[in-house]
Amino acid sequence: MDLQKKSESISNYIRECSNIIHIKGHQIAQEYNLTYDQYHLLVYLSLIETPPTISDISKKFGRAQNTISEKISRLEEKELANRVDDKEDRRITRVVITEKGRDLIHTIKRERSNRATFVALEKMDESEVDSLLKNLTILYDNLNKGG
Repeated sequence: MDLQKKSESISNYIRECSNIIHIKGHQIAQEYNLTYDQYHLLVYLSLIETPPTISDISKKFGRAQNTISEKISRLEEKELANRVDDKEDRRITRVVITEKGRDLIHTIKRERSNRATFVALEKMDESEVDSLLKNLTILYDNLNKGG
């Protein structure tokens, strides 16, 4: 197999592995009584540096502001997110993830890793796992350099 075909095959495997892990995250989130949208909103809120406004979130997810507002209300009922006044402009309301929300996302990610990746890696020899990790690190570094 030539390098072009190998490249396509590796990209496909990485994409499919990512999809499997992503789906497992959704399944686990459902076990914690989170909808698909609630899970994605919490992940987004846990990653963003500056707390967004409802408008920011609606643009990010391509949804109407009233739809996002309802979803945030559901997260507030579960004590996973809060609306807070902007520190500099009281007319602006921002959405922040609560500590309970951060803990839940952390728990889901850990369980996702344990139930998907860890279980798959357990079926491999230690040398295969070490080799996989080494080669994925090299691939990541080369991709990150623009390769």
